[in-house]
Amino acid sequence: MRHVFRYYSKVPLILKTRNKGVTLLCISTLWAATLGLVSCSGPKGGFESTAAPPPPTEMRFETVDQGLLVSWPAVSGASKYTLFWGPEKHEYRKIVETSSPAVIIRGLREGELNYFAVTSLTPHVESAFSEETPFVFDTDQRNASNHLERALQLETKGNFVEALVHITTAIKLDSDNPEFYRKRAGIKERLGMNNEAEKDLATAAKLPAKARYLSKNRRENFVSTVRDQF
Repeated sequence: MRHVFRYYSKVPLILKTRNKGVTLLCISTLWAATLGLVSCSGPKGGFESTAAPPPPTEMRFETVDQGLLVSWPAVSGASKYTLFWGPEKHEYRKIVETSSPAVIIRGLREGELNYFAVTSLTPHVESAFSEETPFVFDTDQRNASNHLERALQLETKGNFVEALVHITTAIKLDSDNPEFYRKRAGIKERLGMNNEAEKDLATAAKLPAKARYLSKNRRENFVSTVRDQF
């Protein structure tokens, strides 16, 4: 169950998923409804049937000068969107509402993995959550080795999706390291992404050998991959 506190007219509501829809639980006499079934905006304060819009799909992430740009395709009939995110699965500590299918988030902690989801809204009803998408915001190339190490730790625990996010972040920060592509290929194979894994292996084969990353906390920072070949 995912939840987050939301505020309407300074009265807290709790947002939860329920049967592929979203339920707003009212406190006091504010409007609320089981979304996807009814809304409270009918005549004379009654209920009227209405259909929930579909949730947005295919969230995209891009690092820009102002922070992290999160975008998604517009949903037909939606007048607003709400973006949720937080460091734990299905539990969101931050929200922002927007009338456009894109938001720039400022002040994210670099190197921290967050889970993102978005809903679409009509004047009367809100959609279910979109598919939850993990992402790491980081712009410091020196952190590439940290993300490799974190990916290895997560892979050992069987958290392959999160491991893929971290190793992909490492590649974004240092796209010339063949070791990163080989490691990502192995993680993709575990996720059944065999075609994508082959592309990463092909990319790694085209890149020159490069020093192998170790944790910055270790005494020896790099070990030459050339020595491993003999």
